[in-house]
Order: sequence, then structure tokens, then C-alpha cells
Amino acid sequence: MARELYNWDQSRGYLEIAVVNVLLKHPEINPKILNELIAEFDTLQTLYGKESAIGIANRLMKKLIK
Repeated sequence: MARELYNWDQSRGYLEIAVVNVLLKHPEINPKILNELIAEFDTLQTLYGKESAIGIANRLMKKLIK
């Protein structure tokens, strides 16, 4: 499957859908936490360049999973 490129608004839309799905599957999660996640997502656009975002995300996820 070919990779598709998405603009910021489309990516944010997918994030919001994922957040709602997680909340529906796990009602024990406080919705305020996920609202903070979306707010944090919005700040990332100016913090990291497109080229470095995937590498940084992969490193952070590896640390988190350990």
C-alpha cells in the first residue's frame, strides 16, 4: 500500500477520531487527558519540522514501551 501524505487538518481529524474511539473502548480514561493530548498535538506543528517528527516519535515510543 502506498503512503499517503496528509495535511495538518486531516491529521488532526484522524487524531480526534482515534481519541473518540479510545474513549468509547475505555470509559475509565478521563476525557480531560485526551483533550490535553489534542491540545499538545496542536503545539507540535511549530516545535518539530516535518523531516524530524517521525524519527522523534519512533524514539519516544521505543522509550515508552521499554
